[in-house]
Order: sequence, then C-alpha cells, then structure tokens
Amino acid sequence: MKPLFLIADDSIPKTYFLKSLIKKADFPADMLFAQNTTDAKKLIDENPGISFGFIDYEMPQDNGPSVIKYLKEKNPDARIALVTAYGSEKYHDDGTAAGAEEFVCTTWAEDDVARKIAEILDSWRITANAIA
Repeated sequence: MKPLFLIADDSIPKTYFLKSLIKKADFPADMLFAQNTTDAKKLIDENPGISFGFIDYEMPQDNGPSVIKYLKEKNPDARIALVTAYGSEKYHDDGTAAGAEEFVCTTWAEDDVARKIAEILDSWRITANAIA
C-alpha cells in the first residue's frame, strides 16, 4: 500500500500545481486533498497514517500550523512542508514550531518553487519507499 500525502490548501490552482509536481517526481504516494482546516483534520482522523503533507498557512476556519500540529499528534513521523504564498518570518516560525520541517513560499519564482518542491520530495523518497 502506498503512503498517503495530504495537500491542504484553499487555492485550487496551487493544489493542482503541487499535485502535478508530486506526479512529475513520480513520488510513491496516494494523495488526499482538503480546502479548509476542518476538512484537513477530518481526513487526518480518517487516515491517521498520513505520512506526508503540503500544508498552506492561510485557510478557512483556522490556519495551517493547527493542521500541522494535529497531523504530528496523530503521526509524529509525518514529513510536512508549509507551502504558502506569504514569505514572512512569522509564518516560517509558526510552521516550524507546529512541526513543519520545510518551508516553501509560492511567490518565489516558479522555477525556484518547482526546484525546492523537487528537492523536498527527493529527500522524502526514502521514507516513502520504506512505507510502500
């Protein structure tokens, strides 16, 4: 069984962009999607073994760090990146404090974002292959 990868983001274009980068990298995971924090937490409850996540900061109902913290409580080994359009130090620090190990600002140049996501996925591939 493939590991599960949660993309929690209220931006449909950004969700499709992240999904396409995961597919392009041939990353071995099944993807789950949420557009708000309530749905993200529900997916985590239904799938406590979610192993990977790209989580946005600004989402309806709450914020991304609350989802990151919730996922880490359910699966402390989950590998998570905060992927947000806001490159502020506060967002980075909030994501890290919640348990994100990576930070990607999607307002960076598109090539830089794609390269950073590819690097993250490459670094997570060993974990994914061990689960699969």
